Amino acid sequence: MVATLRITAMAIAVVVCAGGVARATEVGYSRKYGVGAVVGDPTGLSGKFWIGQTNAIDVGLGFYGYGYRGGCYRDRDGRAICDRRYGHGSSSVHVDYLWESKLIDRTAQLDWHIGAGARAFLLGDPCAYDCWDVGARAPVGLDLTFRQPSFLEVFAEIAPVFYIAPAMFLAMEGGLGVRGYF
Repeated sequence: MVATLRITAMAIAVVVCAGGVARATEVGYSRKYGVGAVVGDPTGLSGKFWIGQTNAIDVGLGFYGYGYRGGCYRDRDGRAICDRRYGHGSSSVHVDYLWESKLIDRTAQLDWHIGAGARAFLLGDPCAYDCWDVGARAPVGLDLTFRQPSFLEVFAEIAPVFYIAPAMFLAMEGGLGVRGYF
């Protein structure tokens, strides 16, 4: 997570310090595919594919619980099970359909987006019964693209998620990230 924060901070610093001739941002127009990193919930990889001038598909792959973990639990038969390991504990994937609209279009372009999608959360920690959650997402966020470098996007979003299976509950998620477009 510290490495992801450093990469995001360095990308923002490059953008702030960059100068050059003003021209239209290429994100969403001549560059349709974006790949990057996001810090928050989820922390992991982010992708975006533009399918129109104001519509995109957003995909995220998140990882949680880095480091050494271990613990004991009881299985369905009452036996004690102990599990100790190193790595990430849980993973998630989400896919959203986004609608975007421009707020500001000057030296940088600021867009806002709203979307609808789904998220699956796979719990890698030892658990006795339900090791997954599935829910509906509704992200809302801001996307900042630049004229120089014209391939970079910085974004922030919040997303209420209504998990529907195996248990019903509401969670608030969100993150800050950066994507490079090609």
